[in-house]
Amino acid sequence: MEPSGRYKLMASGIVFALVFCLTVRPVLNAADPNSSSSTADSSLASRLFRYAGDLGRALHERPLEERSANDYLRALDAYGQVIRLNTDNYYSAESLARRSELLREMADATGDSALYQQAIKSYRNLIVEHPHSSFVGDALMGIAQIYEENLQDLDGAAAAYTELISHFPQSVLAREARAVLARFEVQLKNRPGDVIVSSDSLRGSEARLEVPLLTNVRNFSGPEYARVVIDLSGETRYTQRRDGNRLSIQLSNTVVSSSLYGRRFIVGDASLLKRIVVRDRASAGADVQIDIEVWSLASYSTFMLSDPERIIIDLHASGAGSLNPAPRFARPDHALAAGAKTEAREVQPRAGNLGASNKGTLMSLPEIGEPIVPLGSPATPNIANSPASAAQALSAKIDANAGGSPIKRIVIDPGHGGHDTGTISANGMREKDLVLDVARRLRAYVKSNYPEIEVVMTRDSDRFVALEERTAIANSRGADLFISIHANASPSRVASGVETFFLSPDRAPAEDLQAAARENAKLASDKAADKPEPMFASVTVGNRVTESRELARYIQAGLVRGIGAQSPRTAMNRGVKHAPFVVLLGAAMPSVLAEVSFLSNPKDEALLQTGPFRERIAASLFAGLNAYLKKNQKSEAKAK
Repeated sequence: MEPSGRYKLMASGIVFALVFCLTVRPVLNAADPNSSSSTADSSLASRLFRYAGDLGRALHERPLEERSANDYLRALDAYGQVIRLNTDNYYSAESLARRSELLREMADATGDSALYQQAIKSYRNLIVEHPHSSFVGDALMGIAQIYEENLQDLDGAAAAYTELISHFPQSVLAREARAVLARFEVQLKNRPGDVIVSSDSLRGSEARLEVPLLTNVRNFSGPEYARVVIDLSGETRYTQRRDGNRLSIQLSNTVVSSSLYGRRFIVGDASLLKRIVVRDRASAGADVQIDIEVWSLASYSTFMLSDPERIIIDLHASGAGSLNPAPRFARPDHALAAGAKTEAREVQPRAGNLGASNKGTLMSLPEIGEPIVPLGSPATPNIANSPASAAQALSAKIDANAGGSPIKRIVIDPGHGGHDTGTISANGMREKDLVLDVARRLRAYVKSNYPEIEVVMTRDSDRFVALEERTAIANSRGADLFISIHANASPSRVASGVETFFLSPDRAPAEDLQAAARENAKLASDKAADKPEPMFASVTVGNRVTESRELARYIQAGLVRGIGAQSPRTAMNRGVKHAPFVVLLGAAMPSVLAEVSFLSNPKDEALLQTGPFRERIAASLFAGLNAYLKKNQKSEAKAK
């Protein structure tokens, strides 16, 4: 063969090889990374990717309080190894996406604002390194949501939503982004910066590790109420001073984190909150002053919580009706919730015995041997083996007696949500799913029997809502009652029963203080055993203790009597108790937290797997609530 022929043959072979390689190249973001179009299963990238996925799944199969920072770090490092290897576009792009989500989740769980910045950086790397990936849209939305909801950074959120519109101008996401920008427009045009720092701070105050940092300022505001949360990296002292409609909080020996430099905070339209201004006075003794301006201030309260350190300020308006009644809330997708549940305790009084002081409560409850079925709710399952005629008669009886309540708005709070699963049973039932189902059923009872009462859910889907925000939702909406629903757990598999808590920290026994500390706990620390129990405010912070205690007794009586009619052991009366649960701190209305069963008990878990038993729990909660409402209706009538 002539040399020219050989050269032609070699060139053809090279072209064929290139075409073949391009043809079998893994498809970016293919639906199945293990398909023939992807890298072989034996590749290092695929093995690392599967390992990282296993770590992530194992992490989410455990309740939040059982996860440690190291558990998150191991999963993050595994995805980081895949990203650094970068031999496969699919695995690298999805690893960046999952790593970003884990960082954001860890930030929610720890309250560490620096982790939100890391999550943003990870999302940014995904957009730059894989600009044609199908994960880009999620990354852009993730960045915008972190800026808007978690950091409440006006300029950062506006820039992120603008970028989202630029990438996907005709998408549904772009339409939503334009609506958000329209809401921000006035603040973007007319408001100067909210964080004012000294020249000393600009030289790098964060190098002084012994000094606590102000890491973020968050707010949740309605027309007549606002809650401001000041996030800190460590414990510090503070003083407060009121000047008309301005409240100033001064933090001693504290400096502003550089992540806040130039920040303008998002403040909702038509809300009580007018503006938040942070002044860093590092040159004057490393103090930080936070000025909170509202349109009209009647009263306020402050308290500090630990693990992580934060100061919570609740502000109430001096007049009603002067502002637009539609409050603005951050979308409750992310935030943190509770920790481990109450441990096994001594046997409580038998079901049905609430003591002499509660006999009237028991007698005033409706009969719930048969189910209470909301009228007009055919989709709601009935209790098993109950006569339909009796159920309809009982429902009609309750409906006839329920009207005219002075209560106008009730907030129902299904505990946990999102990455915070709550307790997980031996067979994989998650507390967050159980309590959401029960809360929806309870809402159906209230709406059917009391159509004039508005029912607000702190979450109506599998979303994470911060504990501080749950209370703020109730206060902002002017709720008359607040009911938080949880399920219990214990190291003892025989522990069972129901209990209801209200907030009265000064009177709480040590046992219940520890239970609240576990419920309020964030991400577990590897050195948790060496840490003291978190300290709680020894104040009720506007919570109406007498009314809350009364509501708790009605709810407890309903649970004991209603659940006990089907399963007395499950309804063992563990009593009405006081404890400083964060979700109850600062509630301006009667508020309770109900533990409706033990997921750690195999027999209880088997019942909880069934719709009829969940219906009975909801019916029992409503029976207690209904008795409370009727009692208040009679009291209102006597007052007139």
